[in-house]
Amino acid sequence: MLKNFSVLLAAIILFSCNGNEQKALPTKSSDFKRVYVDNFTDTIEPFWRINQITHPDRLKIVEDPTDPSNDVLKISLETGDSIAKGYRNEIVIHSKDSFGYINKYSYRFMFPKEFFKKEPKSGIIVLNQWHDEPYPGFSWKNKAIKVKPPFAMYISHDTTATNYKMVMHSGVKMGAVNEMTVAEWPNVLQPEQWYEFNCEIFWSLYEDGYVKASINNVCFEIEDQSQCVFPATNMYHKRPNYYKMGLYWSAGHTHNRYIYYDDFKMETKRIGYFPPRKDSLK
Repeated sequence: MLKNFSVLLAAIILFSCNGNEQKALPTKSSDFKRVYVDNFTDTIEPFWRINQITHPDRLKIVEDPTDPSNDVLKISLETGDSIAKGYRNEIVIHSKDSFGYINKYSYRFMFPKEFFKKEPKSGIIVLNQWHDEPYPGFSWKNKAIKVKPPFAMYISHDTTATNYKMVMHSGVKMGAVNEMTVAEWPNVLQPEQWYEFNCEIFWSLYEDGYVKASINNVCFEIEDQSQCVFPATNMYHKRPNYYKMGLYWSAGHTHNRYIYYDDFKMETKRIGYFPPRKDSLK
C-alpha cells in the first residue's frame, strides 16, 4: 500500500508541475545580478523614474562645461519646487536591494561657480540617498514611526559662502533607536571640478552590514580620523531600500541651484544573507 501511495503522490506532483508550468527559481548568485549604466548621452536611460521631478526644465542633458564633446546631466532645484512635502528634484531607481545584497555604484558630479552662495539659514543639500520603504502593512500616510534614510551623502553648510562640507551618514535611526554614523569628507569642495564618488553597501538587518565610500579615492573622516568602511545595520525590515539622486534641500534655502552628473554605474547582486568570510576566500 505504501508503494502505491508513493506512485500516486509522484504522479500528482508531476501533473501539478506540468499543468502550472512554473518557472525555475534562481539558483546562482549571478541570477540575482543587475547592472545599471548611464553616461547621460542625449537622454537618460529608461531605468530611471522621473516622478520626483517637479518640472521638465529641471532635468536636462547639456554639454559638459569642461569638455564640449561630452554630454552630462544637469539637475536644477528652484525655490518652491516641492514633492511629497520635500524640496526636491530627484531621479529614482527601484533596485529592490533587500538583505543579503551587495550594491556597488559610482558617478561623477560637478558644481557650478554659483552653487556656493550665502544662505540666511544653515542647512543641508542632498546629492544621493537610499530611502526606506514603509513597514509591511503600512503606507507613507499611516506609518507611525519616523525614520531617516539609512544612507545619504549631502552638503552641510552654515550661513557663509565658504563653509560648505560634504557629509555622509549610514545606519538606522528610528524613533529612540539611533545606530547612525555621520562622517565628513576632509577636502574643500571646489566649483567647476569633477569629483568621482564610489560606494559599496552590504544590506543587512544586523551589524554585519556596512558602507564603504570615498570621493576621488579619499575616504571620509570621523573626528579627523580617516575611515573607509562604516559597519552599519542599514535595513529596518525586509522591504528593500531604493536609490535617489539629484538635489534635495532643507527648508529655508533662498537661492536656485543646479549640479552636473555623469558616468553613473551601479551593480547589485545577491550574495546570500551574510558576506563571505575572509578566511574562506584563501
